[in-house]
Amino acid sequence: MLVILAIGWYASRKVHNSSDYVVAGRRLGFGLGTGALIATWFGAGTAMGGAGNAYIFGNQGVIFDPWGAGACLIIVGFFFGRLLRRGRYISLADLYTSRYGKGMGILSMVSLVIAEMGWTGAMLVGFGSIIHYFTGLSLAWGIGVSTVVMVTYTMKGGMWAVTLTDSLQLLVLFVGLIAMLIVGVPQLGGWSHLFGANGAQSNMMNFPHWSWLPHGTDGFMGYTGLTGWVYWVGAWITIGFGSIPAQSLTQRVLAARDERTTVGISIVGGVIYILMGLIPVSMAMLYFQSHPGLTIQEASNELLLLMASNYLTATLLALFVCALVAALMSSAAGAVLAASTLIGDNGYRLLTGKQSNESTLKITRYAIPVVTGVSLWLALDFKTIYHLMVIAWSILLVSLFASYVAAFFWWRANETGAVAAFFWWRANETGAIAGFIGGFATWIGCYYWYLPITSAANTDVGHGAGSGVYFQWAMWDALYIASVWGLVGSIVCLVVVSLATQRINKPKPLVDIDGNPMRKAVWFGISRR
Repeated sequence: MLVILAIGWYASRKVHNSSDYVVAGRRLGFGLGTGALIATWFGAGTAMGGAGNAYIFGNQGVIFDPWGAGACLIIVGFFFGRLLRRGRYISLADLYTSRYGKGMGILSMVSLVIAEMGWTGAMLVGFGSIIHYFTGLSLAWGIGVSTVVMVTYTMKGGMWAVTLTDSLQLLVLFVGLIAMLIVGVPQLGGWSHLFGANGAQSNMMNFPHWSWLPHGTDGFMGYTGLTGWVYWVGAWITIGFGSIPAQSLTQRVLAARDERTTVGISIVGGVIYILMGLIPVSMAMLYFQSHPGLTIQEASNELLLLMASNYLTATLLALFVCALVAALMSSAAGAVLAASTLIGDNGYRLLTGKQSNESTLKITRYAIPVVTGVSLWLALDFKTIYHLMVIAWSILLVSLFASYVAAFFWWRANETGAVAAFFWWRANETGAIAGFIGGFATWIGCYYWYLPITSAANTDVGHGAGSGVYFQWAMWDALYIASVWGLVGSIVCLVVVSLATQRINKPKPLVDIDGNPMRKAVWFGISRR
């Protein structure tokens, strides 16, 4: 933590304006850019929450992350990276404001800030769990100590501070994970116990270990029929689609030095992310076979730490824990910086109508402790890493994803003939706002529809959850299943209202940060240009 504070002080000397602070001056190359992207994405949810979910549910429990989260990065690289970088936006709310208008810009800013604070809360729970496990301090004190350090270095150095620490953190964490894999797997029975017949059903809920689809009488996560299939879709798209319109991801894409770099760091970063994420997942699956007695609470937040303590030497354990703390801090700092950027840049301009580099930088810095304070409250209230992280991206899935895709790809074509006729109508602000509200309303309505079903499925689950309905699981299950219908509702409202209001609310063109029409050619990721 002292090293991180020193880097924050050093990075602050490179910050001369809001562009340096928010997107590192748009000069990140492939190496630093890839490191920053993976280190930001690879946090407590993947390393600690993913291990816990694999121990409890097997592969079905980690479809959200790392599978869905890694797919998100690859999708961004192929379909959105070039256009985002071409627009030279400072934040994602810039896109919504320029493409739809001030009203949608404000709504997107609010939704993005809330989602980033939820994700930050998940990282803070990871901090607290590490410090509590190794020092005996309470979870609240552990969260508090880490929060102070993270706020200090992020306020000082911004994106440069986050970027300079990312690559080092990622390298040390990767070495620690590989060391734990090499040392731990033989002691846990070898790979045959993971992929052979002995490992076919070896997790707390006794689901098929490597199940990719709803499976027989078990369905998906214990739900059969249509509900099971809807849950399966939700598991893939909650982070796979929901985190595509995330400010913390967009900020790294915008910091790349050119379009090709943007595409490269997204696709390569997604592949490396999945491979790294499978290490704690595989270890957790093996660990259950020899240590099946953990409670749900122990597995959810502390399993990775328990495995590291059991199988790493003292030196490797110290390096691994330092790297893990640094990676979590990088993710949290990136999310806090993302939310603060939205407040300092977009909030200031949208509410005052003014634009000042000095004021933007000052407000962004001052917003960091405020955003962190709300995230701290969420962390102390929920205390669950994986669910807190996933629900953050569910918010963006149901509110912003449909209008995000429409902003880039539902435009009036310049061509003539059938193509022009098909794309003659475009998404407008009224439709985007309707999609935002309709998605949220459908999500909440379906949540209450599914809650009795999920409550019945999560009654007397055992494993330290107590008797009766385990409401924590029932609540999260209902929210995840309902998010699929929330996305459907958002798409329907966006399309129908946009088509109905074309004449009274003229659609705006897709433009860059300076208001110039966006060049739409060569938008697909793989290209020589």
